[in-house]
Amino acid sequence: MVFNFYKPTVNYGSWADRFSSTWTFLLLLILALLTVWRHYRGPNFICKTPEQFPRYWNDFTDESCWLSRQVIPFEPLGQGSFSDSENLNMLVVMNDKDSANENSTRTLYQWLPLILCLQALLFMLPDIFLRICESSFGFGCQKLSKMIQDYRQYSADDRKHFAMEIGSYLHQQFSERLLRVLPFGILTVLLAFVKLLFFLNAATQLIILEGYLSPQNVTSYGEYVFESIINTNYSTIAYSPVFPREVLCRREFVQVSNVHLYMFQCLVPVNEFNEQICFFVWIWLLVVCIAAGTSGMLFLVKSLLPMVKQRYIKKYLSMSNISVTSAEVSSFSGTTIGLDGVMVLKMIGDISSDILVKDIVIQIWNIHKSKQLQNMVSVQQTPSNQEHMTGSASGDQHVTNLTPAASPEMIAMEKTGV
Repeated sequence: MVFNFYKPTVNYGSWADRFSSTWTFLLLLILALLTVWRHYRGPNFICKTPEQFPRYWNDFTDESCWLSRQVIPFEPLGQGSFSDSENLNMLVVMNDKDSANENSTRTLYQWLPLILCLQALLFMLPDIFLRICESSFGFGCQKLSKMIQDYRQYSADDRKHFAMEIGSYLHQQFSERLLRVLPFGILTVLLAFVKLLFFLNAATQLIILEGYLSPQNVTSYGEYVFESIINTNYSTIAYSPVFPREVLCRREFVQVSNVHLYMFQCLVPVNEFNEQICFFVWIWLLVVCIAAGTSGMLFLVKSLLPMVKQRYIKKYLSMSNISVTSAEVSSFSGTTIGLDGVMVLKMIGDISSDILVKDIVIQIWNIHKSKQLQNMVSVQQTPSNQEHMTGSASGDQHVTNLTPAASPEMIAMEKTGV
C-alpha cells in the first residue's frame, strides 16, 4: 500500500521519474531516520576535562557542547594555539567574550536529519504538482489507474465490455482535449515541465551540497574524494569544514555566585558518520541528475517525432489484423488520439497489459471510422437534398431516393457491432 501511494500515475512508465519521486524520496527518509538513531545513540561529543571534574560534570560538558550552536574549529598541534601540553586539559577563556567568538563558527550538523527530510519533500513536490494539474486539466488518469488495476480479475466477456467502455470514454476525452491542433497537448506540456523540475531540483541540491561540503582550495568535493581514493591517499583526504573532527567548546559553569568560563578540546566522532551520509547523498544526487537529464532529452525527442506515436498505434492495429495505410495511421494517431492519448495508453499498458490497450485502440479506431463514414454520408446527402428541392420547385413529380447504398465498409462495421 505504501509503495502504491508513492507511485506516479501519468508518468508511471518513466523509470527516471520513479527514481526521482519514489526511490529518492524513500532513500532520503531512511537516511534521515538512520541519522536520528545515530545522534540519539551517541557518542556525539567527547570533551577533555580536568581531572577534578566529577563524572556528571563530564557528561554535562559533552551534552552541552553537542547542543551548542557555535564552536571554534581546532587547529592540530604545531599549527595553532596548543603547543604546551599542560594547556590541553583546560583553558580559561579571556574575559572579553567578543575576542573569544571571533574565530567561532556556527554548526548545522545537529540539523542534518531535518535537512534530509526537507530534501525528500522537495523530490515529492513535482509529482504532487503533476497529480493536481492532471486531475484538473488531464484525462483523469488517477481514476483510470484505479479502475484498470482490477482488470485481470474480470472474465473474458467482462474484459471486452470494459475495454469498449474505456475506449468510448477516452475517445470522447481525446476529442475534447485542449491544443488539439498542435502535435502536443496539455498533458505533454505538464510532463515536460515536471521532468524539468526533477532535473532542476536535483541539480540545485547537488550544487548547494557541493559548496557546503567542499574544503578550502577544492573546486569539486566529489572529484577530490574520488581522486584520493583512486590514488589510495586516504590519510590526505581533508574533512569537510562543516563536519569538523575536533573543536573547541566554550562553556560556563556557575557555582554559587561565581561564574567560571572554560574552553574544552572536544572530539566529534558523529561527524565522521554525518560526512559519509552527505557524501553518499552527493553521489545519489549526481545519478539522479544524469537520469533526469537523459529522460528529459529522450522525452523531448519522442515528442517531436510523429513516427514514434504512429508506430505505437500501428502495432496494436496490426495485432487485430487491420490493414491500414500510412496516411490513415497518421491521421488517426495525430488528430484523433494525439500525443496525450499515446501517453495515456502507455500508462494503461504499464499498469495492466497490452491486450487491454489493443482492445481500447480497436474501439477508438471503430468509432473513428464510423464518424468518418457518417461524414461521408452527410456530404453525399447535401447535393441530393438540393436537387430534390429544385425539382419540387419546378413542378417535377420525380422523387429522388435520399438513402445511398451502404458501402462495404459500413456493412463490415455493422457486422462488428459498432
